[in-house]
Amino acid sequence: MLQIRDGVWKVDVEVGRDPVTGRRRRVSRHVYGTRGDAEVALARLKVADHEKRLPSGTNARSVGAAFRLYQQAIDAGLIELAPSTIATVRSASKIMSATQLSDGRAFGDIRLSRLTWQDIEYLYAAMRARGASAAYIRRCATVLTRSLELARKRGLIDANPAKDAARPRTSRTKPFAPTGQEVRALLAEARRRDPEMGAAGTILASTGMRRGEFLALRWSDVDLDAAEIHVGAAITDAGPGVGVVRKTTKKSDWRDVPLTAAAVEAFRQQAERRRELFGVTPDVDEYVFPGPIDGRIPMRPDDLSNRWAASRGSSPITLLHLRHYTATAMLDAGESYRTVADILGNSEATLRLHYDGRTDVGKRKAITVLELG
Repeated sequence: MLQIRDGVWKVDVEVGRDPVTGRRRRVSRHVYGTRGDAEVALARLKVADHEKRLPSGTNARSVGAAFRLYQQAIDAGLIELAPSTIATVRSASKIMSATQLSDGRAFGDIRLSRLTWQDIEYLYAAMRARGASAAYIRRCATVLTRSLELARKRGLIDANPAKDAARPRTSRTKPFAPTGQEVRALLAEARRRDPEMGAAGTILASTGMRRGEFLALRWSDVDLDAAEIHVGAAITDAGPGVGVVRKTTKKSDWRDVPLTAAAVEAFRQQAERRRELFGVTPDVDEYVFPGPIDGRIPMRPDDLSNRWAASRGSSPITLLHLRHYTATAMLDAGESYRTVADILGNSEATLRLHYDGRTDVGKRKAITVLELG
């Protein structure tokens, strides 16, 4: 432990010899603070050496370098993320690195050894000042926390300051769920404008599937005799250079969903449309709602949204609103959160977070005891 000047110390430990050159290797840190702070940093460095967490072959020293290290781990397959999440990691890392703090520093240029939780909170404040939403900043915060956590595991920092920084709060709003009457009127209009989108809307409103899960359905996933479908994959747009890919569901799980009579009929109508187009029954490996003529190529998520917007006319009901309708209709009918969560592919906790505040059957029953008239 060496004092460089007032308030600045250098601590280092020997980490053995290089296996190739045989030279002795040392890892050092600069500490800004008191002698006690330096002693604590030295102790942490020794613990990191004992736990084999000190860096080997990397010179990552800045926050920007920590972002790059995290992306390299993703590219190498050491960290598994969904394609759309990888795209978010790249864009969020770029934006955070380029963000200037109030003192003029670019966040990505800050040395890891000098990064504090205050710097991270200044980053969030600067992003808010530039118009970023609280929800987006929280997504960026997740990327930053995971990047710094990997840097900690590699021994580049002793602790993860992002864990002490306060993230912006997000307000929870009531999700818009159309009524059954509104959905029936919408589907009638969609069938008139675009019969295929009318069938798609009927299936989505009857199952509560996510857009990507719906697009990933192949005919092998559909059992009309048993009136059920198998949901085990999703289509997502992974961004420039990658394009549309098929991946596991959001929860990396599968589920079988029973079908209503209307949904069964919608599937039958879609199969008949494909037969009329090609003169043969669709192959089991073809997508139920493909994009181009080739049934083995899925429809792009944005293409589905655009076609739905054109087919719904003046109705404001989106594909996501159909999922809200499915959830609230079943919950208001008295079905358990566990059952509805299983159908939608949510966790029960997530379902309660979104819909627990609504006026349900239980609340209406409980309020009757307060009648005074």
